[in-house]
Amino acid sequence: MRAVYISLALTMSLVIWSAANLMWGGEHHQGIIKADGKGYYAHLPAIFIHNDVEFGFYDSLENGKYYNPNYTYEYRKHLNGHTYNKYYCGTAIPMAPFFFGAHLYALNSDYEADGYSKPYNVSISIAAIVYLLASLWLIVLILKEFKISNSVIAWVIPIIVFGTNWYYYVVVEPSVSHVYTVCLTSLLVLLGLRWGRTGRVNLIGLGLLIGLIILVRPVNGLVLALFPFFFASGKAFLNGIGKAVTNYKQFIPAVVLGLAVVGLQLLLYKLQTGSYLVYSYEEEGFNFANPQIFNVLFSYKKGLFVYTPITLIALFGLFPMTNKNFWQTITLLFFFALFTYVISSWWNWYYGGSFSSRVYLDIMWVFALLLGILLDSINTKWLKTSLLTILIALVLFCQFQTYQYRRMLIHWDGLDKDRYWELFLNFDVFKK
Repeated sequence: MRAVYISLALTMSLVIWSAANLMWGGEHHQGIIKADGKGYYAHLPAIFIHNDVEFGFYDSLENGKYYNPNYTYEYRKHLNGHTYNKYYCGTAIPMAPFFFGAHLYALNSDYEADGYSKPYNVSISIAAIVYLLASLWLIVLILKEFKISNSVIAWVIPIIVFGTNWYYYVVVEPSVSHVYTVCLTSLLVLLGLRWGRTGRVNLIGLGLLIGLIILVRPVNGLVLALFPFFFASGKAFLNGIGKAVTNYKQFIPAVVLGLAVVGLQLLLYKLQTGSYLVYSYEEEGFNFANPQIFNVLFSYKKGLFVYTPITLIALFGLFPMTNKNFWQTITLLFFFALFTYVISSWWNWYYGGSFSSRVYLDIMWVFALLLGILLDSINTKWLKTSLLTILIALVLFCQFQTYQYRRMLIHWDGLDKDRYWELFLNFDVFKK
C-alpha cells in the first residue's frame, strides 16, 4: 500500500497547493461560493446565524456588504408571498462541520461572524478538499474489492483527479453539490459491495445515507438502481434483498429514517412558504422523450468525452470486467446508461456554466473503477506503458483545457465546433 499512500499524498498536496494559491489569497476567496453553490450554502447562515429562512439578509450582505458583480447570483424564489431557496438543503449538511468551524473562528477573530466573510468562504474550499480525500480513499477500497493491484491504484488516483473535471471543481468551484455527491455515492458503493460479499449490512445506516444522497439532489435517487451491482449474481441479489426486506427490525426503521432525512426539505418548505410541496425549479424539468445523449457525451459545447476523454478510455474497462463478473458488468453498464439517459433528458442538458459535463462527477467512482480494471488487465509491459503514456498525455491535455476554461477562453456556457478547434492546443494563452 506504500505506493497508494504516496500517490494520495502527492495528489492531495498538489490540490491543496492549487487551492491555496488560486483561491485563498487576497480577494480570490470571494469566488469560492458562487452560482448554484450560493444557494446550497445559504441554508447554513440563514438557519444558524440570521434565523431567517426567507433570506432577508441577502440584500444587505450578498447584494450589499459583499457585493461583487462577477459572483452575484439570485437563488431566491417566491411563493404565497414568501421567499424560499431554489436549491435543496442537502448539500449544506456535509458543508456544515466546516461552516461551524469557520463561525467559531470568526467569533474569536476580527472577521465578521455573518456567514460571508473570508473564513466562511475558505472553509468551503477546505471542505471540498477533505471530501476529495475521503472520496479517493473510498475509491481505493472499492478497487481493492475488485482485487486491483496497489501499483495500478497508485496510477488511477492522480489520473482520475487531474485528468477529469474533478480537480477543477474541488479547487475552483468547491461549493457545487457534485463534490459532495461523489463522496456519498462512493461510500454507498463500498458498503453495498461489502454487503454483497459478506451478507452483512447495517440497513439503518444505509437508509440514512440514501436519504442524504437524495436530499442533496432528488435525481440522485438513481443510486437505487445500483443495488443489483452490489451482488455477484442475480440469485445473490434476490436473496440479499429478500433477507433485507424481511429483517423488519432494521428495514422498517431504515425506510422511515431515510424518508425523514428527505423530509427535511419538505419541512423547510413549510417554514418558508406554508406549503410542504414546492417544485422550486418551476418551468425547468425533464423531457424524457427527447434525451440529448449524443450532445452530453460528444458535443463541442460540453461533451464529456470531448473535454475529459479519459472517461471514454475508462469505459473500455467494461470488456475485461466481464472476465471478473459478467453480472456486475451488465448491471454497472445498465446503471451508467440509465444515469446518462436521465441527466441528458434535463431541459438544459449542458447544465449551464460548467467545465465538461459536471454531473458525471457524481459517479466518478465508475470511471476510476473501470480504469483500474482496464490497467490491471494488461499484462504486457509495453502495452501498459503505452496506455499510461496516453493517459498522462490526456491528463496534461485536460489541465491545459482547465486553464483555458479558468481564463474564460473556453466559455462557461460552451463552444461550437469552430471555436473549439481554434482553441485546441493553442498555447498563445501563455503569452498574455
